[in-house]
Amino acid sequence: MSGIAIFVPSDEMYEQTKEILKEKDHHVVMVKKIKTEDAVTEAQKAISEGVNIIIARGRQAVEIKRHTNVAVAEVVMTAQELGLLVNRAKSIVEKECPRIGIFGWGHMLSDTTYFNQLYHVDLRRYILKDFKEWRTTIERATNDKLDIIIGGNAALDGAYQMGIPGIYISSTGEAMRVALNNAESLYYMAEIEQHNYAQFSTVLDSAFNGIIKISVAGKILVLNRAMEQILGCTTETCIGKPVDQFLCGLDRNVLDQILKGEMDNYSTFLTLQDQSIVVSMEPIVVGKRVDGAIISCNRLKRMDMNDKSVMKEQYLRGYVAYGTFDDISKNLKDMRKVVELAKLYAQSSSPMLIEAISGPELEAITQGIHNYSMRKNGPFIMINMAGLSQDQQMRTLFGSWSDEEGEKEPGALAQANHGTLVIQSIDKLTLPTQYNLARVIRTRRLMRSSRIEDTLLIDTRIIACTAKNLTALRREFLFRSDLYFTLKSLRLKIPNLKDRREDVEYLLDLYTSKYMEQYSRYHVMTAGARKALLEYPWEGNSIQLEAFCERMILTVGKRAITEEYVRDLLDELYHRDTSIYAVTLEEEEQLALSPHPETDENPERQRLKAVLKKYNGNRSLSARELNISTTTLWRKMKKFGLDEK
Repeated sequence: MSGIAIFVPSDEMYEQTKEILKEKDHHVVMVKKIKTEDAVTEAQKAISEGVNIIIARGRQAVEIKRHTNVAVAEVVMTAQELGLLVNRAKSIVEKECPRIGIFGWGHMLSDTTYFNQLYHVDLRRYILKDFKEWRTTIERATNDKLDIIIGGNAALDGAYQMGIPGIYISSTGEAMRVALNNAESLYYMAEIEQHNYAQFSTVLDSAFNGIIKISVAGKILVLNRAMEQILGCTTETCIGKPVDQFLCGLDRNVLDQILKGEMDNYSTFLTLQDQSIVVSMEPIVVGKRVDGAIISCNRLKRMDMNDKSVMKEQYLRGYVAYGTFDDISKNLKDMRKVVELAKLYAQSSSPMLIEAISGPELEAITQGIHNYSMRKNGPFIMINMAGLSQDQQMRTLFGSWSDEEGEKEPGALAQANHGTLVIQSIDKLTLPTQYNLARVIRTRRLMRSSRIEDTLLIDTRIIACTAKNLTALRREFLFRSDLYFTLKSLRLKIPNLKDRREDVEYLLDLYTSKYMEQYSRYHVMTAGARKALLEYPWEGNSIQLEAFCERMILTVGKRAITEEYVRDLLDELYHRDTSIYAVTLEEEEQLALSPHPETDENPERQRLKAVLKKYNGNRSLSARELNISTTTLWRKMKKFGLDEK
């Protein structure tokens, strides 16, 4: 650290400063008299020589502050010095209460609030921040009809133009002493900060974890060597840039909460430069104010799968997870917490349970967990236990082995070794199969035959999936307690689409736009139709919604998608009747041959007739009140002879 530079505008201040510097020890390395127009050039030259603090006055200080980043200690005229100048001005004007104008740049002038009372004058202050204001300020001073002006050279030129006397704003040296003390304090604080930074940098560079310090705006201030290696870039490249530009996948909303002090800490799991990284964030709190955050990044070692022949076989067999968490749109707001929790679970190798019905979300989550984990390079296998007998379940999971020499079929547990095995419909496992699975999970050993030497040590991560309530099955003794508690600790629930109103709205817009573009159609959905679709319980999740949107766009036949059309289509496709047709073909033929029971004594006919009359023959509204589809209504109307009336 080089020291302090002092720039002064006059010979008088230069000599005065030289005498003041003799009074005590200091860190001043340069004292120069400079012209105002050269202030910035001289400051830049001093900075290049190592100066880190500059003392300057008036416009020179303003210009240096504006065009450089160096610390500036301004020379501020003290009240005592200004008082002496005011008394001197009074003696020149010889008026009882003269109007005095005092000109200054920036923070050059101290407080003069009570000068009028103390000195019996009419003091007017003219503070300049930009040279462009000079002409306007002089005009205002002329209109104020000043008796005398106190200021620098430019102000005295203005006084001469106005034909009034002027006094140069000189100092007794007190202002320079105050400025020098302030500069020494800045120097001392900068020295301490540099010392602390050196210690901090040493600690950072000796740490194995990558560490980043960010500002309250989320921009990188400091990072260590380990972090440079993790990011694959230098400190110079990163400093001053948003941290989420380098930590790809970091949730900006969570980062903002940390920087606002709304969260005490946060951890997640990212993949950077093909490395698995655990990321932890904590806010830097000074008093009650958040002053940035510290981000720690710890590298995790993935499973070593360098055998190219093994990896090639995985690809050929299809044991690869292609999906990632990015496949789940960030616009699905209700899925954000699910994804964050899934990222945390991906760090573990323990078994976990996902409660969800089958669909794209489930597949994206399971594949995302695998690709986000240390097992990314290992196999990924997904099997379904639904509809399998006990023998089939045992063979699928554990394989088919015999004591005699012959063909041996490894099961999914062995094939997914060092990888991930997703078991769908875990609730369908028989109790004996549950016992064997729980034993393999607990011991990490797979018995391939009755011989001990055939025991295989396995390291397979189990992700069990179910759409059933395992707690209820356990109470009914249909699910083993040991397997239940093994899976339940890492539990992830994917909410059904019917419980995610905002997601339904987003997906509805996405799918309708997709199929309108695919089939070169353009349709407008009415508010009623949109409301009907948003309120519908999509039991098949996004699969059902997407299929419905495709059918809707294909068959609407009109520019407007109306509520009536939507409800008719929903009734037609997803009516609660279990038969393929509400009325079978045989029944329809019998109805066609049978006479119409048109007597009003028939209660069903009376009910149909009353509802149709109520809605002026509107079949859609009538079917809705009768809780039947429009197709069933039409057949009943035909049966009772109401279709022609």
